[in-house]
Amino acid sequence: MKKLLLFCSLIFAAPTLSAQSGIQFFKGSWKEVQEAARQQQKMIFVDVYTEWCGPCKYMDREIFTDAAVARKYATHFIAYKLDAEKGEGVELSRKYNVGAYPTFLFLNSGGYVVHKVAGEREKNSFIALADAAVQAGADKNNPGNLEKLFADGDRSPRFLRHYLQRLAEADLDNSEVLDAYFKTIPLNVLEDDSTLLFLARHLNGTRSAAAIYLMGHYPQLSDTAKAKVNGRLFEKLVRNGAGLALKEKRLLEYNALAAFGRQLAGLNAGQQAFLNRLDLLYSGLTRDYDLLKKAGYIMAARPFAVAIDSIRSEDKRRYNEIMQPFLTGVRDSTKIPGFAEEKQIIAKVYSREITEQLYTAAQAFAQLPPSENKALADALLWAKRCDALMPGTKPFTDLIKELEQKKK
Repeated sequence: MKKLLLFCSLIFAAPTLSAQSGIQFFKGSWKEVQEAARQQQKMIFVDVYTEWCGPCKYMDREIFTDAAVARKYATHFIAYKLDAEKGEGVELSRKYNVGAYPTFLFLNSGGYVVHKVAGEREKNSFIALADAAVQAGADKNNPGNLEKLFADGDRSPRFLRHYLQRLAEADLDNSEVLDAYFKTIPLNVLEDDSTLLFLARHLNGTRSAAAIYLMGHYPQLSDTAKAKVNGRLFEKLVRNGAGLALKEKRLLEYNALAAFGRQLAGLNAGQQAFLNRLDLLYSGLTRDYDLLKKAGYIMAARPFAVAIDSIRSEDKRRYNEIMQPFLTGVRDSTKIPGFAEEKQIIAKVYSREITEQLYTAAQAFAQLPPSENKALADALLWAKRCDALMPGTKPFTDLIKELEQKKK
């Protein structure tokens, strides 16, 4: 009987032991994890994730469960998980300027960032990341220590320039610091190329007076100066700023940022496509059907022009390229959970790119009134092309039914 009880206890204990072999994430509020870090005199490691993020799931499954990783992180950090789209995670993600997932934050116990990186890592790289964070924490010039000096009142231009540089390197929102520096700039140099270039190179958010000033004086920059900062301005003010403003329906702010984006010289095809996608989303919200049709036809034109045979040929080429390491034995597919499901996704990578654009345009056109016969007929063709490439996909078949019903 005792042997049976012992055997049963081992059975029930085994899952618990297994579950505890990885990183143990603190359960509690953001305030509580900071207090725990202060009491234990440790830094805070934060995994910022979303539920839909594939690389985040990979980290959960393959890296966070590793015993060596767990030992390394338990030694130096209180570990914490933060869903960027729920609860405290929404505001904290904005505070720490998180725009990609997963993002790993390393903070001191006061909540000041000392190190920040985005993107999944393999085991050895993730362990090395902990060492880099510890080293950054010991650096007196890390952003966390500089934030403490700023909070204590240091507003000297030299300090502020140095602090802005470190914040830009760490990709952190620096609006308050940038505005503090903006106030120190003498009027006689405020419009100089060198001053505007410095502001542009260190702009990391839209919530600053300096951003408004820079947008208003951008036309004064020389062509050479514009070429140096156009890419950064597009990423910070348009892709990040306008995209978020539209998502949150701050439409007046969105209009200003999108209009500025169209002023930027030398936009590449990808940047123009992003602006067009914003037009499509904005016009649907505001029921601007002329703009909606214009943006939708631009989005659908290129993917719809690609022949189905060519799409399938490109699918095959990409599939073979991705699978090559597994076919040659460089990588072992048996060590990747869910690999069979992933293969199905890999088999139609290009088809997914094509259908995403066609479906987005067709779905937007479904908002048009029944009187828009030509546009609705074209949207139906795009939706049917999606179904031909990926037969039986429910969103595609549902959209086809919706468009057919509207055309009657």
